[in-house]
Amino acid sequence: MWASQPNWTAAQLAAIKVPTAIVLGDHDEAISRAHTDTMAQAIPGATLVILPQVSHFAMLQDPEGYTKTVLDFIDGK
Repeated sequence: MWASQPNWTAAQLAAIKVPTAIVLGDHDEAISRAHTDTMAQAIPGATLVILPQVSHFAMLQDPEGYTKTVLDFIDGK
């Protein structure tokens, strides 16, 4: 699945109208930074967050930092 997904079109991403955070661990082994940047640029108003010193398992590696990031996004900070 990692080799072929997601396969959303730029038009589909551009149609997203809800607040969106694109989040990546700076050591993510599953998702590429280029793909993350593309999604963040294609979704209108998307927030790009790169979590430091974590991988795809940020919620386990840094639960406090991950939770703060999620809550800050929800709270509009």
